[in-house]
Amino acid sequence: MKTNTPGAKSNCCDEKVVNVAGDKLTSTCDKGNEHHYKVAKDVKVTCDGESGKLSDVKKGSTIRMTTCKDDTNKILAIDCGKHIPEIVTR
Repeated sequence: MKTNTPGAKSNCCDEKVVNVAGDKLTSTCDKGNEHHYKVAKDVKVTCDGESGKLSDVKKGSTIRMTTCKDDTNKILAIDCGKHIPEIVTR
């Protein structure tokens, strides 16, 4: 699920984490397609409303990520926790 507000500098989408290694994140969308992202050095991570680290993002969890509008493969922020609905792949 991608959203983009006109004039916004970022995009948001919900995906399921496949792997996190270094500054790379692999995930799947609700259609089951795999996507590869680069995580910004200053990424903002929030887990269950608390400030977190990239290492808090676990395989299999559903995340809401904000990507750069100019580079949709670059993650600027990640939100994870029970308030993010589970992704059901088709």
